[in-house]
Amino acid sequence: MFSAAVVADSLRPYDADLAQSVETARDWRRGYHRVFRGMTALSVSSPLVSHGIAREGLRSVRTMLRFAAGRTVLPLDAVDIEAEADDNALGTAVITGTGSAVPVLEVPWQGELLAGDALRRQLAQWQRRGILEPGFVTAVDQVIDNPEWLRLPGFRMTVTGAAAELSPLRPLLSWGADVLAVDRPGRARWERLRALAESGAGAMRFPVCDTVPGVDIVRCFPALARWITDHSDARPVLGVYAGLPGAAGVRLAVASDVLTETVFGRHPDAALALLGSPTDCYAVSPAIVAAAREQLAQRGIRGSAQDLLHRVAPRSFYRLNYIRPVFDADGGAWGLFDNLPSLSGPDYALAQRLPRWRAVLAASAGHPVSFTVAPPAWTATLSHETPWRTTAYRAASHFGIEVFDPATARVLLAAKLVADLFAPPPAPANPEGLFADGAAHGGLWRQPFAPRSLLAPAAVSGTVQSIRDRARSLLDNGESQLPD
Repeated sequence: MFSAAVVADSLRPYDADLAQSVETARDWRRGYHRVFRGMTALSVSSPLVSHGIAREGLRSVRTMLRFAAGRTVLPLDAVDIEAEADDNALGTAVITGTGSAVPVLEVPWQGELLAGDALRRQLAQWQRRGILEPGFVTAVDQVIDNPEWLRLPGFRMTVTGAAAELSPLRPLLSWGADVLAVDRPGRARWERLRALAESGAGAMRFPVCDTVPGVDIVRCFPALARWITDHSDARPVLGVYAGLPGAAGVRLAVASDVLTETVFGRHPDAALALLGSPTDCYAVSPAIVAAAREQLAQRGIRGSAQDLLHRVAPRSFYRLNYIRPVFDADGGAWGLFDNLPSLSGPDYALAQRLPRWRAVLAASAGHPVSFTVAPPAWTATLSHETPWRTTAYRAASHFGIEVFDPATARVLLAAKLVADLFAPPPAPANPEGLFADGAAHGGLWRQPFAPRSLLAPAAVSGTVQSIRDRARSLLDNGESQLPD
């Protein structure tokens, strides 16, 4: 019930009824989804509420969780960072790449390397199709015009979760940047990271504990905070890309938050970089809602069949993406994009929300924040999903959604990060705009139907497509074996 207690504490000063519904929920695992949706709507109502929910939620986390060091168990706010760091000092290793730096932004896509005008045309096409938001395209265009930014001159980037498929480590090293890489110990993981650094053009520094590369953020965040600040001879950028499933993901998110606050305390000019999950709940602008409505009106004959299926099963088939608007204090109408997975549970939802809370507070305190909603991608973790989700991804293009190859997504996302550091966009009037502006949602936000209501028809379409492709492959193989 930890996640329920944190959510209730964050909501209580701003919506006592919603907080009470959390505290009295008989089945929180089933009821959390409605509450996180309500929390998102409440956050967009005013900056005061958005900041307050973030502040109260993080305060609740600090109050309830404890840090265990040996036989000592302390509240998080009582942890002596300096003393713990002295007891668990980390060493440093560095690998300098032998490759040549990539001089311009090049994005791999469908077997080609897009750069210059070719990349601009593809970006414009993605924007026309509603795959990337205009703010994202503008940011990448700026990097094309300023390739000297790619090496991050004047910045020292820390990448936690360095081995994550969408982390910016690989692009940054190929561009010649000097990066601090943090990830858990593990021989196979660090062999891959070493090979990546050796083939790159930059330098990768990483922590070493008892001659073993890597560090567990949850167990060693005080020592890691010392290590990061000791290596921040340039303006520090803390990139938080580490994640785990379930309750472990919540502990990791909390440790990462304490790490972030510690680095900020020592470097008031530090920046924060994060990726938002496409499977979360966000408030989106009126322009996005209008685009979804426009697509709904342009369906033609297909629309009649979709409407019929929706009447047969209104919750499972073709439910509208944005049903009713949510208004902010200035009367602006926002839409609620709701793609929280029903089966992931409240721990997943809270682990996604904690870094969003920190991003809101960091931006309000004047820290540069790069937060980009990532697109759906064919990552290795997708293979661990249920088979029908993988099948549905194969048919996503039929519904105006693009699932990106990780190699394409991580370069685009890294370029957006670079632009946010050197040419930060204007601060949004509403804090929730931090997540909506410049998103790379892959078309999920601008298509007319709620993503969960597309899973069943997409799974059917993907299955049919797989059977057709397999039959074609068998036929082609059979023809190739026929004698001349």
